[in-house]
Amino acid sequence: MCYHPLNRYKAGVISMLGLALTLGAVSGNAGTVRVETLVEPVAEFSPFRRGTREFDITAGYLVSPVTGSHRETLNYARQDIRLGWMLNTPRGESWYRGNFEFLINAFGAEVTKGPGSWMAGGRLLLRYNFVQPGARWVPFFQIGAGGLGNNIHRDQSQRLIGSGFEFTLVGDIGLRYFINPRWAVVVTANFEHISNADSAERNVGVNAAGGMIGIATFF
Repeated sequence: MCYHPLNRYKAGVISMLGLALTLGAVSGNAGTVRVETLVEPVAEFSPFRRGTREFDITAGYLVSPVTGSHRETLNYARQDIRLGWMLNTPRGESWYRGNFEFLINAFGAEVTKGPGSWMAGGRLLLRYNFVQPGARWVPFFQIGAGGLGNNIHRDQSQRLIGSGFEFTLVGDIGLRYFINPRWAVVVTANFEHISNADSAERNVGVNAAGGMIGIATFF
């Protein structure tokens, strides 16, 4: 028996229409084929997830009062720029829930009272963020160490700083207020020690305290 190509085409069309009507009936809408696409949900951005980076700029004022016969006053305005990386993602439900953050810090300072006129340098910082789920207020503390250059040592009448290169140690506590998940206002209370570890004849050192404010972005 000869099977004409036209009959084969008609049979194929009828089969496809039948399949479409069957799918429509199963979906509850006769004559309509419903095609569903499964889309992977997009995770909400978290500023403290491992690998997230932070960039912040702060400015403030520190004072080093006279505390001895050889310790002159040194007050200065300081500006900091920091780039940080979140080392882990916060877990758990305790009050100290949080994560660690590693930061690179560049800074400059203008002396407003005391010998010399400027200091500038860099530090490495380790910060711990106290992160509660959904919190807008996020406190933290950080410690760090680095080095700085200065022109204070040129003033031979002072004994605070005796060389062009000095070491710097810092310990700060801070608080962020999140405007949204990617932007926050930052305030810190700062302590800084500056000395040359007795590598120069003059090394009374500087112990300064103060506060700073700025803004941070996360990406």
